[in-house]
Amino acid sequence: MIERAFRERWIDLLPNDGKRSGAYSSGGVYDVHPYMLINFNGKYSDVSALAHELGHTMQSYFSNHTQPYPLAGYPIFVAEVASTFNESLLNDYMLKQIKDDDTRLSLLGNYLENIKGTVFRQTQFAEFELRMHEMAQKGQPVTGDALAKLYLDITRRYYGHDQGVCIVDDYVAHEWSMIPHFYRDFYVFQYATSFTASEALAAKVKSGDAAATKRYLAFLGAGGSKYPIDLLKDAGVDLTTDEPLDLAVRSMNRVMDEMEMLLAAKAR
Repeated sequence: MIERAFRERWIDLLPNDGKRSGAYSSGGVYDVHPYMLINFNGKYSDVSALAHELGHTMQSYFSNHTQPYPLAGYPIFVAEVASTFNESLLNDYMLKQIKDDDTRLSLLGNYLENIKGTVFRQTQFAEFELRMHEMAQKGQPVTGDALAKLYLDITRRYYGHDQGVCIVDDYVAHEWSMIPHFYRDFYVFQYATSFTASEALAAKVKSGDAAATKRYLAFLGAGGSKYPIDLLKDAGVDLTTDEPLDLAVRSMNRVMDEMEMLLAAKAR
């Protein structure tokens, strides 16, 4: 399917005058194929973005070709599973190919940044969003100053500001206003849930488990045919248990261990 996407020009790959920035995949044309917009500049981050968007494209393509139109769209709760699954496969492939210590450190650091940005930070965002809606439910005024105070308090708690772990400057209070997801209702949490789910699924596929691979391919074609928790259970991961987060943390710890070994070797 990926070969077809390139060969049949499903992808607008390169930057161009007047072209929108960023990257996305649109699978809304049910009886044709997904379309992708990419701004590819040949860097690793561009390769990773391409792999990410191809995950969305695969899920849209297989769901559109497996499910009837009313059930083809996959729910938001699983929307970032296929994309982050692809990133995990790419990262694993690159680490197997590259022996240069500095490049490995860069790749491993990029993976850690991914965990921080996708699991830790998006969970922080989700708590802020929940507290914001609770303020409205209680009839409290939802002003810019009130949101700034709430955001700063939560951010400082997450980063250990009062314990001196990481200093969070006062101006960070206003960061919430430039994050577009807060202007939609309850979207950010699914980045964290999708990442932990995809890490668990990818770990099983990368171990060579043929049954896990078969279940994952079936998940790509499942669309919205079941509730999202059940779609993931069928794929082989149960988000009502601790296992997905435990596997993600275990993977994070392995990456940090390797980075510390490489840095220690460079220091000798």
